[in-house]
Amino acid sequence: MNSWLTKFRISNALDAGKPLPDSLRKKIAADPELERFVKQTEALGHSRPALPPSDPSMHDTIMRAVRASTRRERPQRAPVLSWLTASVALVALALVGAWLVRLHGVLPGRQMMDQADLVLEMSETMPTNVPSLVMAPLSDEWTRVNHDVRGTAQILLASLP
Repeated sequence: MNSWLTKFRISNALDAGKPLPDSLRKKIAADPELERFVKQTEALGHSRPALPPSDPSMHDTIMRAVRASTRRERPQRAPVLSWLTASVALVALALVGAWLVRLHGVLPGRQMMDQADLVLEMSETMPTNVPSLVMAPLSDEWTRVNHDVRGTAQILLASLP
């Protein structure tokens, strides 16, 4: 980690064109890997062609194009199309409601309320009924195990001389 930080500091100093601080020079002198890094970095810096200075008008042109691409115009909808879609959906909903009323004679919401009333009525008897309902399968299984044990005991006792 320390070596990466040192390499970063060296790279920043070389990019800025500043001389290396004495502390970095001492570290470079003590570490052959850092010496190789400095030589490679300087070689890359010298071999890289210098970029021509950018024209301010080019920058403005690029930035205008970027800003224009980020502004998206919302597609224009025809108001008649949206009203037509909404009215078709409303008619379909009304037809489904009429069909349900005709089919069941009552709105489905009333049936749901009847079921909710049933659940509320059952909640009064739940503390007494639920334990027996939960334990019933286990009790049945335990009865079968006892029956099997008694049958096995009778067979073993019958086979003794």
